[in-house]
Amino acid sequence: MNRLNKNSLESLEYLKELCEKEIISWPIDFEFYQASKTQLEETLKYWFGNETWSSSGDSFIQFGKDASGSMFLLWFYPKLKTEPPVVFMDSEGDAYLVSSSITEFVKQMASGFLFFSGSWIEPNSKEKKDLNWTLLKKLVNEHFGIKHINPEELTKIAKLNHPSFSDWAESKI
Repeated sequence: MNRLNKNSLESLEYLKELCEKEIISWPIDFEFYQASKTQLEETLKYWFGNETWSSSGDSFIQFGKDASGSMFLLWFYPKLKTEPPVVFMDSEGDAYLVSSSITEFVKQMASGFLFFSGSWIEPNSKEKKDLNWTLLKKLVNEHFGIKHINPEELTKIAKLNHPSFSDWAESKI
């Protein structure tokens, strides 16, 4: 994790803390999880069906997973000049660019929407009752000094500032 700047490291620690305190829990399908470099390389080899995915100098740090084993990762690509974006590689073979940074991802998680199949969707009435969304939003807003987050808007900004992760992933399969 030594490639991460102070802001990214702090945001990762904050995300981990929110998960450990179960402020982020079901119905948000996210578990803080850090695979070792060896474990992640093995998983990526299976996901891509080969070992050539890293031939262009791209690398990842896994920081989360969902219940199906899909991965939330930080993507380091050769021309990256900012914090690494958050990407999602699902267990069905789809890949999505989610956010410009881990900080933006934490904000998205507190938006009141759920990440599903590359989009942010509104939880159903049961899911709204299964989590203290107000507490999550309050804590994240206070931590980052924000008032309102539109998760889809943050994903759109990420897509303007980073290469297409879906296209990149498809080119490596």
